[in-house]
Amino acid sequence: MTAPRAPGGAYEGAGRQVAVALRGYSSVLVTSDDVTAAAHTAIGIALGESAHRLVMIGDLAGEVAPLQSLVRGDDAHGIYDSFEFGTSFVRVAREVEGANNMLIMPSGTESAATEQIFSSRRWRNFASEFAKADELLLLVAHSDSPGLAQLVAQVDGVVLVGIQRLPAAPTANILARIPHPVVAPPPKIDLAPASAPAGLSPLRIGIGAGALLTIGGLGGVTFKMLTGRGDQGPAPADTLATESPQPVRPVMLPANPQDSIEAMPYSVEILAANTSEGANFEMNRHGAQLPASTISLVPIGDTEATWYKVHAGAYTDSAGAETLLATLRRRRIVLESAGSIIRAPFALRVDSVAPQAGMTARIRERIRDLSERGVHAYALMQNDGSARIYAGAFGNPEQSSLAATALRVAGLTPVLEYRTGRLP
Repeated sequence: MTAPRAPGGAYEGAGRQVAVALRGYSSVLVTSDDVTAAAHTAIGIALGESAHRLVMIGDLAGEVAPLQSLVRGDDAHGIYDSFEFGTSFVRVAREVEGANNMLIMPSGTESAATEQIFSSRRWRNFASEFAKADELLLLVAHSDSPGLAQLVAQVDGVVLVGIQRLPAAPTANILARIPHPVVAPPPKIDLAPASAPAGLSPLRIGIGAGALLTIGGLGGVTFKMLTGRGDQGPAPADTLATESPQPVRPVMLPANPQDSIEAMPYSVEILAANTSEGANFEMNRHGAQLPASTISLVPIGDTEATWYKVHAGAYTDSAGAETLLATLRRRRIVLESAGSIIRAPFALRVDSVAPQAGMTARIRERIRDLSERGVHAYALMQNDGSARIYAGAFGNPEQSSLAATALRVAGLTPVLEYRTGRLP
């Protein structure tokens, strides 16, 4: 039996969480095996971003209900009609009542989910206009739509909702992955009255049965609240829901899984601060004396709180990290009771330097430029003479979510990798 799907507000909440990660992009495809979930997610992204810039959502799924409910008026023309009759996209866009800087392009008098529309080069030109104006175009489509690969090639990237991969476009730039939030039904409760044990009075039997009925009633109410369903069937989509679900953080996958054996997994954790000021103060004091020093933003459990961890070193085994920690304690950079060896094989690559003369100077220049943008980066030399520039050090991909978002806000395009190479 399939667990009931979460109501639309959960997807909109997830979309709001992801919105900041899309700040550096101007055209994004939101796709899923469930177009209703994709539409709710796109609405959440739009609500999050419309406070900063104009956002237009295009319905390429065919009158998907959450988007259609935001369209006011009797004019049924939309994307399909724009392609059929040459009308500009701007002419078929509709303003969303009660939401500033938010527009909807409906599917049209017929479904826009056709290969001819998806593969049209008009999307590249339209996306370019949004990039020039620093606006955001969100296109909603089913993950099995014909011509999806051609559409993906014309936008900045893709947000996957409920799916981990996009077989139709395996080389797509995946910006975020949002799982389907699944709501578990309450446990079944047997309301049948049990036979009374010997010596149990009728009054006690009545009290016990009443308690069971009360619990059963509460269970039913809880199930309705969680699933958004009552006795009347599916509840209508609340497209502008303001509920605050638990944060759903997009999970990046390492771009180089084949390098996991060659990773440099061991580092020294110098400090775990609950403010960025504390971590930056430590970096300003001792960063120049620490090899591969960086600050890693790590979420604390499922909360929105953050650890700002100062890490140093990158080693293939724990012995190298232990030697570094002993040296730092001897120099009193780290107290005897402080510091620890951690396993952090993942990092976010933010730049690279091709093999060339004066590599040391080039690397220092890149790292200095990143530092001026508030990014504490470090370099690892590769076997071919090039250098990869990383930020952060993480024990698993999930830990990199906040750091990746912060780097995108800084105008960078981070790539999660198994960090490889050697200290310069």
